Amino acid sequence: GVAVLTKKPKVEPVLETKRKAKFEGNWRVLLHRDEWATLDVGQEAIMIVVPTISHQKAHRIAMEAHMKGIATVTIVPKTIARALSLGFWKLGFTSSIAPEL
Repeated sequence: GVAVLTKKPKVEPVLETKRKAKFEGNWRVLLHRDEWATLDVGQEAIMIVVPTISHQKAHRIAMEAHMKGIATVTIVPKTIARALSLGFWKLGFTSSIAPEL
């Protein structure tokens, strides 16, 4: 048989997605210390999940998570924060998001 698409799939326009992101406000992506990853591995994970973060900044974030138990990786709209946090989970790291007050 042949499948025929009778209805166009609903795709949100980019502007609508941006509008929703603005409405949700900014959220912090938090990286939590773990007991297995070295500082280098944590730094590498940060640069993989957020490719715009420099080597030096990733090192500072990894060091803060190691020393204080938690560190803010970036502050972005909620939908993006969720996706980034999931990226850390997929690499085996504990991550969460919190509203930017």
